Amino acid sequence: MPSHTPRSRRLAPLALGVALAGLSTSPLASAQDADITIPVVIKATTASYWQAVFDGAHQAADRLGIQIEELGPANETEVARQISIMENLISRKPTAIVLAPVSTDAMAGPVESATAAGIPVVIIDSGVDTDRYASLIATDNFAAGQRAGHALAECIERTNGEASGQVAYLRTNPNGESLVSRDNGFLDAIGEYPDIEVVDNRVANNDTTKAMNDTLDLLNRYPELKGIFADNQLMGDGAGTAFAEQSADDVCLVAFDSSELEVDFLRQGVIDSLVVQDPYMMGYSGVWFAYAASQGVALPKSVDTGVHVATTESVDEPDFTGLLDPKQRKLTPYLAPTATAAGDE
Repeated sequence: MPSHTPRSRRLAPLALGVALAGLSTSPLASAQDADITIPVVIKATTASYWQAVFDGAHQAADRLGIQIEELGPANETEVARQISIMENLISRKPTAIVLAPVSTDAMAGPVESATAAGIPVVIIDSGVDTDRYASLIATDNFAAGQRAGHALAECIERTNGEASGQVAYLRTNPNGESLVSRDNGFLDAIGEYPDIEVVDNRVANNDTTKAMNDTLDLLNRYPELKGIFADNQLMGDGAGTAFAEQSADDVCLVAFDSSELEVDFLRQGVIDSLVVQDPYMMGYSGVWFAYAASQGVALPKSVDTGVHVATTESVDEPDFTGLLDPKQRKLTPYLAPTATAAGDE
């Protein structure tokens, strides 16, 4: 099997912990200004992933004594809607904006317009095709996709005795930088296994029902299929539902994110591995950074929030509690979780 970087289960990358710790010793830590509201603009209000972002954002606002405003389109494909939200915000001139851009190209203009109007913009989750923002807080999605590819290959080897055979993947959005990078990372990792062939991919446009139907079609169309990768939460929900319906025990499924349904499927062994981001920390640190930028604090241009791989065997380990269930996430005032590391079993 090709060698690759060992999986890490860090609760938060050191860079982010240090950055937030630095802010905690600044005058921001005692800020109490209930008149300040920072809009947090997400990609899809219908996905639990983004609710975790809002949860983290609210905790940061509570710590700072400010308010946030929850905004975003219903679906990640609604580019025009997110542009309209940004245009409206710019006209209102808020203290700062936290934005998860639905499109790398289309959202560059609104970000530049906000910056030109003197409104600091902190980008979270995925990049945008401009550098005129205060800071970018996101997963390294190419590396995360690589982790997914290796996890799928390892599952295939455990199930079949060798890392070989046909695989396919579900794509949620062909236009978002985070998803494109993630899928490319997956393909890069799979390319290290010469006996694994990618035979198909489907774009489900962030639609769980379409993801389920696409998965059912893939399972029927390719009877020798050995594995599927679902590249976000709604793709994972749909693929897991299809696997459970088909009892596809001999086909590996690796999915992204950690909805309640995905975690249930992981515990049941329907999903073999979940590649888990830290949306709570993106929201938490995004609000901190946005407020800091509005006060003239120098910020790192980019920060990696890390990625984690949970399996059926490790799903109930303490390291994953807050990541798989953000409602149980507890942060000390103004600080990120301790940046410690533990090797995978």
